[in-house]
Amino acid sequence: MFGPTRYLQWARRFAGKVQFDLATSGIPTVPLAELGVPPADCLDDWSGLPRLRDAIAAHNAVPPGEALASLGTTQALWLACVALTSPGDEVLVEQPAYEPLVRIAEGVGARVLRFARDAREGFALDPERIAGAMTSRTRVIVVTNLHNPSGARASPKELTAVARVAEAHGAHLLVDEVYAPFDTLVDGRGVFQGSARRLARNVVAVSSLTKCYGLGPSRIGWLLGPAEVVTRADDAMTACCGMLPLAHSHVALHAFDRIGFLADRARSSLEGKRSRVAAWVEENASLGIAWSAPTEGLFALVTVAGDADLTPTIEAAARDRGVLVTPGAFFGVPNAFRVAWSAPAGVLEEGLARLGDVLRARV
Repeated sequence: MFGPTRYLQWARRFAGKVQFDLATSGIPTVPLAELGVPPADCLDDWSGLPRLRDAIAAHNAVPPGEALASLGTTQALWLACVALTSPGDEVLVEQPAYEPLVRIAEGVGARVLRFARDAREGFALDPERIAGAMTSRTRVIVVTNLHNPSGARASPKELTAVARVAEAHGAHLLVDEVYAPFDTLVDGRGVFQGSARRLARNVVAVSSLTKCYGLGPSRIGWLLGPAEVVTRADDAMTACCGMLPLAHSHVALHAFDRIGFLADRARSSLEGKRSRVAAWVEENASLGIAWSAPTEGLFALVTVAGDADLTPTIEAAARDRGVLVTPGAFFGVPNAFRVAWSAPAGVLEEGLARLGDVLRARV
């Protein structure tokens, strides 16, 4: 049912093996020893499961009945597609796109159609273009916010307009908002105020603490949606794994208790890095490069003049120059790459220098 996800296969080939990694698109991992771990005597406490749902709801300012815990954003995407579609339904996915959005929808039996987020329009969401791509079989419109791979933010007004298009066709808008908390993150109460779930009844949102907060290995994710969608997703969770591990719930509760610390750590680790990448793009503009120029987040899409697939060049750079970026081919933009600035400042600086050398060698 599920075809290979080429991007994730590729990423696993290189993960942890390249010295100057400008491909990893999340805050560096927080060691559990730095975060602190829950006391061992709480890990058998069954109240952890309902308490985690309450914590997720409070974090996103939604009612508890509209929240469901998951193993990261990836499982939440799967749960959403299972809950919102039947085999033969259509799912409309943005282009360029994070490949798992397509593979998961295909894997649950949906037919995937695409709509463009045009670079010339700043990768904005165009409700009219989306409406024109829908059919009577469209059940879900899928977008990322921040857009992966460009980093562009869709405003609440844009998302609301798309939700209305979906509603007119009896469909839902599914928003992968794992990057949406950048750069504000949470308020003083530990609440993320910007979830798309709060914009319209037919919006389903998925996210996690992986990308913004450095807890990728802990897989603390969730789905937010109308109560009836959450119920169907919960049924799918029961069918696939019974329930989430108690230990997972307690680690997640521990993380939510310390979300302010995690947010401060993330802000500190990114300080000044976006402007450094912007300066690097300007310094190398003569090489025929341009970028998506996001104002938030920790990655951008860099395009190179011409129509050549940069994947071989990128893999050679990883092998010979020790610098890694993500090939745009995995997002449907072969003459581009996604560059991230989550690495330590010294790694970022040397990585950008080596990347410039690689691009100059192509000229």
